[in-house]
Parts: sequence; structure tokens; C-alpha cells
Amino acid sequence: MDWNSIFNRDFYPTPPQVIDTMLSSSEVYGKVVLEPSFGKCDIVKRLNTLGAKEVIGCEINDTLRNGAEGVNVIGADFLKLTREHVSHIDMIVMNPPFSRQKMHIQHAWDIAPAGCEIITLCNASMFNNRYSMHRSEDLSDIVDTYGWYDELGDVFSEAERKTDCEIACIHLFKPGTGDDEFTGFLSFEPDEEQPQGEGIVTYNEVREAVNRYVAAVSMWDSVMDGNRKINGIVGELSFGDIKFGAFWTGYGKNTSSEITRETFKKELQKHAWKWVFRKFDMERFLTRSVYEQLNKAVEKMSHMPFTVRNVYRMIDMILQTHSQRMDDVVLEAFDRICKYSDDNVTYHGEKWKTNAAHMVNRRFIVPYICEYDTRWASLCQHVKVDYRRSAEFDDLNKALCFICGIQYEKRTRDADGTEHVDRMTSLDAFTRRIDMQWGEWYDWGFFRIKGYKKGTMHFEFQDEDMWLKFNRRVAEIRGWGLPVSTKAKKTAKKGQVTLFNEVV
Repeated sequence: MDWNSIFNRDFYPTPPQVIDTMLSSSEVYGKVVLEPSFGKCDIVKRLNTLGAKEVIGCEINDTLRNGAEGVNVIGADFLKLTREHVSHIDMIVMNPPFSRQKMHIQHAWDIAPAGCEIITLCNASMFNNRYSMHRSEDLSDIVDTYGWYDELGDVFSEAERKTDCEIACIHLFKPGTGDDEFTGFLSFEPDEEQPQGEGIVTYNEVREAVNRYVAAVSMWDSVMDGNRKINGIVGELSFGDIKFGAFWTGYGKNTSSEITRETFKKELQKHAWKWVFRKFDMERFLTRSVYEQLNKAVEKMSHMPFTVRNVYRMIDMILQTHSQRMDDVVLEAFDRICKYSDDNVTYHGEKWKTNAAHMVNRRFIVPYICEYDTRWASLCQHVKVDYRRSAEFDDLNKALCFICGIQYEKRTRDADGTEHVDRMTSLDAFTRRIDMQWGEWYDWGFFRIKGYKKGTMHFEFQDEDMWLKFNRRVAEIRGWGLPVSTKAKKTAKKGQVTLFNEVV
């Protein structure tokens, strides 16, 4: 087939020998693997041959996606996937489009769960150019810290679609154990009748939601059997334009694939849990971690029942573990901000004297958060932030509320009845709502913020006491000394040196 005439300049099917080289040092058997741009399924077929438990994937090309076999298609555009969607995977194996390779590899690293292995091809010249139009973590530093890369040579010179480009293979390992927070906690026992309670959500409301879920899953077989019979009767009369069945749009646009009973059940359950969280007004307790762990639980415990018993157990567990989850958010934010300190010798990317290595200064800088592309300057007149980085700071706002005992949402209403959520509007929504200008300070949440076209955003705690409480909470969690002398407090207020260097 003449791939050059049918597909775009990024379509280069992976030769079998290259796939074997990519997987030669890895164990695929029994693992859930993501193939972000599976093309005509060359990598997918090899993964299945090696005994992968399940292969899930994305493909932007309609023709290739609709004709795919051996892969559970979860979307069209890989860049639309979030950490929540893939928190159950064990591996990512990919041959990304070379025109956007750095963006795809960075996204794979960003959304990969703890303990995940990433294997990807790339243009070897990428490591000779540490600057990218897209502001992201420097991949050379990530590779140096969490993996390695091998130069494979011009392995596509005799491929199905040829190129003499020099190719490299990157191997990365996401740190962490990938613990399953919800696994083993939810019950497989059937529901027992409980007394009807009052409160934010009544028992009957939960019972109705559970009944709807059970009824929808139960009707699946009979409905799909009827669809198959109709499609058989219609046959060629419809020229393929009429087809009965259940379809879904996945996590990306421009995709519509037939959904299996198992996928329908899992996706419906995920949405049912989100309905529960909204009904119980759980927003202040929900972080990215909660949604990731929920996705992992539903995916890995496919037969876990959505029951009234489990609804109340889940709510209780989230409430009981909220303090620990907020501590995790605080530590994650602390480590990320301090990573970019000029004193940090372990990180080789761009760093600033504004950031300290052993504390979060009252004013600090975070890179790779604003998006600006000179090729589309007319569309980038206002500050736009990466939605993934926005979610990190949205979680931090929740943690700061918890530390200081402040209500997460403070709703106000204008004279015309328009409602606003003050202080805790997400960073992404805030920048869009006010058409935030480049290089100007704005008050958002607990901070003053200023975005720059080079990708950085400057933050400053508006309240000095809030800033001190944040750093003191980190010290308490990690067992560091707390500043108690007058001299230490005065030094700390300058925001230049560590808070933890003087104790009584």
C-alpha cells in the first residue's frame, strides 16, 4: 500500500525488528499497555503476541482507528488523555509522530502512573536540541534521571515507509510503587436494606442511582442482541450508512467506536461515582489522586459492584483519609517548587535564585506552566496555562484551605444574579475568564500571579501567615526543626533562607 499517498508525513509504521529491539529488555506478559498512536497496529500485534493482558490505545487517523483490531480504542487524540484515564496501565510503548515527538513523550511522562515503564522511539537529533517550541520539562534531564536511551541508527531506511533519519529508543521508569488506595477496601457483598436517612443526600437518592446503573448493565445483552439482528436484516441496503449499536466518543474528539459490554460497564461506573461525588458535595476532598485511584480500582476490579454499601464506604474512606491526602499535595508542591532552585545541583534544567532549595519562598517561579507558540501569536494574546499544571495548583489551593481552616468555596452573587466562586476558581478558568495579560500581576486564590511568554509563571503568597503555615506544615510532616526564636522568625520573613535552620 502507498502509505505516502494516504497518510500524513508523520506516519511511519514500525518495522518488526525495531519493535523487538524496543521490547527486548522488558516484560510484557500480563500487563496493561498503552499505545498512544497505534497506526496500523504493528506494535499492538506484537504486544498481544507477547501476552499483554490488555492493549489500549489512541489513533488520530479515522481510517486506521476504525479498522483497528486487538486494541481497546479509548480515544483519538492521545494528548487529550489525562492521568485519571490511564492510572491502571503498567506500560506505554510508542512510536510518536516525529513532528510532535517531544510533546507526545512529555505527555506520556506526565500522565503515566507511578511504577509505569515507558518505551518510545524518537529522532536521535532531539537530544542535540534542548530547546523546544513547547515549554515542557527538559527530556534530557528526565532521561538522565529516570532511564536511558539507545541510538538505533537509520533503522527505517529499509522499512515499509522509508526515511534515513537516525533513530533512538528511550526507556523511562516512573518512580513510585503505584499503590492501589481503593483496592481491597470496597465490598463485593450485596446490599442490605438500610434506614432512610436525611442529609445532603438521602438513602433513596443513592439507591435510585444504583438501580439505574444495575438496570442499564442488565439490559445490555438484550439490546445488543436486537441491534445485531437489525444490522443483519438491513445488510447492504444501507450502504453502511445505517448501523444500530452502542458507540462512544472516548477521551478525544472525532472518534466513534463500538463499545463492548465490559467497557460500557466500567465507563458507566466511573461516571456514576462522579455523580455520587457531586451529590455529596465532595469537591473540596477530591484531588487528581482520588480520580486516578478510582479509575484504577474500576479498571482492575472489573467485577466490583456499584452498590449503596460501597457508595457509603467510599465516601467514608475519602473523608477519613483527607488529611493524609492534603499532606501529600503539600509535599508534592513543595518538592516541585524547590526543584527549580539555583542551589539544586541534582536538576540540570533552568533554575532561579528566586526559588530556595529547602523551603518555598514567599515569591517563587514555576516553569512550563504557561503556553505560548510564536507560530500562532495572534491566538496567544492572553495568558493560557497548561491544564495539567493548573490541576496541581488547584489541589494546592485545597490543601492550603485545609491547613488554615478556610472554606474551600466562597460563592458570591452579582446584582444581576450572576454567581461567582471567589478565590478558589481553577487557575485555568481564572486566566481565561479575565483574559489575563502577559507580564501583569493578578490576584488569584492565595497568590498573586504573573505569566510570561517563555512559559514561566511567578507566584507570591498574598498573606505572610499563610506562607509561613505552608512551610511549617512541610517541616512537621518531614520532622524538620521549627523556627521558634525571634531571630529565626525575622530571618524567615525575609524569604531568603531556610525556615528550618534554627531551633530551640
